[in-house]
Amino acid sequence: MIQLTHLWPPLLAALLTYIGLRAALALFPKWGLLDRPHEYGLTRQPIPYSGGLILFLAVIITTLTFVDVSRTVFALLIAATLIVGVSFWDDRRRLSPWLRLGVQILAALILVASGVQIQQISNPFGAPFFLDTIQIQIAGQTIWLLSALGITAWIVIMMNVMNWLDGIPGLTSGISTIAHAALYLLAIQQFHVVDQSAVITMASVLAAASAIFLIFDFHPPKILMGDTGSMFLGFMLAALSIVAGGKFATALLIMGFAVVDAIWVVLTRIFRGQSPIRGDLTHFHHRLLDAGLTERKALFLNYTICILFAAIALLRDTAREKFFALLAVLLIMTGVGLLLMKEESKEENADSRIN
Repeated sequence: MIQLTHLWPPLLAALLTYIGLRAALALFPKWGLLDRPHEYGLTRQPIPYSGGLILFLAVIITTLTFVDVSRTVFALLIAATLIVGVSFWDDRRRLSPWLRLGVQILAALILVASGVQIQQISNPFGAPFFLDTIQIQIAGQTIWLLSALGITAWIVIMMNVMNWLDGIPGLTSGISTIAHAALYLLAIQQFHVVDQSAVITMASVLAAASAIFLIFDFHPPKILMGDTGSMFLGFMLAALSIVAGGKFATALLIMGFAVVDAIWVVLTRIFRGQSPIRGDLTHFHHRLLDAGLTERKALFLNYTICILFAAIALLRDTAREKFFALLAVLLIMTGVGLLLMKEESKEENADSRIN
């Protein structure tokens, strides 16, 4: 049940984000914090960039105000600060993707070192998969190796999935709003089983901050979050889903469409002999634009899909139900992808005949 005391953290986060973004619109151009549209063949004027820094500061300040800083929360904030710092640098200097990957892994290991572990993952077809079978000792602390590997992979995947969503302004902030709101509602539902006060507060704060940011970067955008914001939001979503009790299936279902899109694009790049980590314009939202949808229509379609699967995640209790819902995402994605590629092929053939 949502309580009145739950409203103060998101309200503060929303206020700080709004004030911060207003200040950024005035100050970022003076500081040279602008995007580089010419690098992508765009003719518009540069607009303020790396606005994710404002998101990060609003979330950090609100968290320190309302959340008891346990060892886990402290590690989470340190890891998030590392991610934001390197991503902000990357927005300015274009760092090596391997360096960025190394930092992402380090951030995940910081969380693991704080004691965050997952004993088991639900299996929709039988007994759960246990992740505590291989144990190692590091500095007097017992680490479940499979758990550490799973957490690291999950965090890295979710960070990059959220980052790849940033191909259309407003997509990452909108999906983040929906996903963190769903995580908040899930934590509220399970509060009677285990105290999830930190998750409840931080998820609501992230949802509120993302919603305010959406106002500013919805098409046409006034400011862009850059990797600084998308990487931060992806890390927080992944980390909170773990701290909430290993809600892999729930978070995966909420982000299912985006995850399947990421897998699809990576496999396509590999089959074409391209680097799987090199960016391109083949993501689902890019294909929607190529198919003739406006940016606003593409955004609303992605929001609708995310809301539908967030609802399924909240209403379905068993791993089996979540698995089949995720399978439905895959089938829908495959069908839509094939349809878009077919339309794109028709247009290319038509252009070739004209030329």
